[in-house]
Amino acid sequence: MSFYFSIVDDTDDATLENIKPVYDFLYEKGILITKTIWVYPPRDKPSSGDCLQRPEYVEFIKDLHHKGFEIALHNVGSGDYTREEILEGLEEFKDKLGFYPKIHINHSYNKDSIYGGTKRFNWPFNKIVNAMYPQYAGEFQGEIEGSAYFWGDVHKKMITYNRNHEFRNLNTLAVDPKTPYFDPKRSRFSNYWFSSSFAPNQLVFNHLVSRKNVDKLVSQGGTAIVFTHFGYFYKDGELDQGFVEAIDYLTNQKDGNYMPVSQLLDLRAEERRLKGKAPYPTISWFYKFRLELLHLLTRVYYRKFNKIDDYAFKDLDKDMFVEK
Repeated sequence: MSFYFSIVDDTDDATLENIKPVYDFLYEKGILITKTIWVYPPRDKPSSGDCLQRPEYVEFIKDLHHKGFEIALHNVGSGDYTREEILEGLEEFKDKLGFYPKIHINHSYNKDSIYGGTKRFNWPFNKIVNAMYPQYAGEFQGEIEGSAYFWGDVHKKMITYNRNHEFRNLNTLAVDPKTPYFDPKRSRFSNYWFSSSFAPNQLVFNHLVSRKNVDKLVSQGGTAIVFTHFGYFYKDGELDQGFVEAIDYLTNQKDGNYMPVSQLLDLRAEERRLKGKAPYPTISWFYKFRLELLHLLTRVYYRKFNKIDDYAFKDLDKDMFVEK
């Protein structure tokens, strides 16, 4: 029975020096994934990482694309970017790489994020998240017409897929079989949405992509879309050993299919179409409620119980992201 495996690599803290060894290893193992990038350098705290302003990094990204990796957008940069800057950044993306991105992943506290923060959730969870993170209020304006950070009209025309909810289960589609889906409450300035399996750093990645979980994924003929930050996986001249062992075990399984996220989502949509079904099913309020609940339970689990999410991993304080 075939199974499918893909990864979205969030570009936070990724530099040519710490990310190239990861991609060399993945390519050697036959795993093609989706890498997000920035056009501009970070302008907020405490973000860091390379962008398309570094010529050597541009050549690396072009080589990845030539090899079959997908290059996606993580906003045009880390920090707040106006509509004019965003549109210029998208054109620079096209000029330097030869194409526009098909996937966009919202970054952190960027005001230009599309349906970011509490807007990821319907009632009642939007109220709960707002109470937990009051700094979210009014911050995300990428889809608000008239805002200096509005680019929703261009996003709608250019971007096919956005990521939203994330879970503890490696078999992403076992939790969300409707991925990729149409969300009517967020349709004016977006197209289709997908879920992912939560693995923000190597600690969570190795916990998620364990032998037990891989065996279960294979036996179910499942589909994994893992969300992570590969900028953390190479340190002191070495790849994380747990990551290496996890990928080695994964690729030793029979009938594995490894492809970038857009290709995987397109395949899923086409399979539905051929069966006479809607390629991108519209999700109901109750279905979305279930996704949101599982998403928040995943975050609580890694924040309060198995404390290996990024707040523990990087010893972060949520307030450090907010300008005083």
